[in-house]
Amino acid sequence: MGCRVCPTIAPWRKFPPTARGTPRFRIMILGEAPGRVSLDNHRPFSNPRNLTVRRAVARAIAPRQLEPEEILYFSDTVKCWPVSATGANRSPTARETATCVTRHLARELEIARPRVIFAFGARAASALLGGSIKLSNVHGSVCRNRDGIRVIPLMHPSTINIAGMRRVGIKSLDDYERQLAALFHQEIGSLLCALDQSNKRKEM
Repeated sequence: MGCRVCPTIAPWRKFPPTARGTPRFRIMILGEAPGRVSLDNHRPFSNPRNLTVRRAVARAIAPRQLEPEEILYFSDTVKCWPVSATGANRSPTARETATCVTRHLARELEIARPRVIFAFGARAASALLGGSIKLSNVHGSVCRNRDGIRVIPLMHPSTINIAGMRRVGIKSLDDYERQLAALFHQEIGSLLCALDQSNKRKEM
């Protein structure tokens, strides 16, 4: 929480651990870095475009009405908000990314022990898989990193990725929401069914 290693990323705004959700079910959503709107909302993946991801989770677990944080663990490749000179979001630099992955993300993965990570954006996918990733070649596919964790690289639903989304067959945000919901359901559906059965036994 108190990391101040990168002077280029001041004022070092980041999410507190309490905003990350739960590692209990070992399913992680990994983004590139926090954005201003999501930080102001105190919720990862909560700006208007990122809500596509949250709505997809809601569809995947319907009719259950759970907050995504109750079943998922949210994190970022770079923990602090990369702010530009104008106060807008920017992409983290290669140096900022390498520093944060080495100092924080690697340790976070050891603690959270995810069995699957949905990695949104090329930087998130590259941080997990190593090397340079061409996201259009691996979008939606199941990969494994050097520790054997299943990684599913995905296009980020941001405005600047519209062309990239179209290249992989995503026609609109609604279309992407449907695709993500189906993908999430594959990982979350059986888990929730098991939890439902466990809750029923407790009630008997």
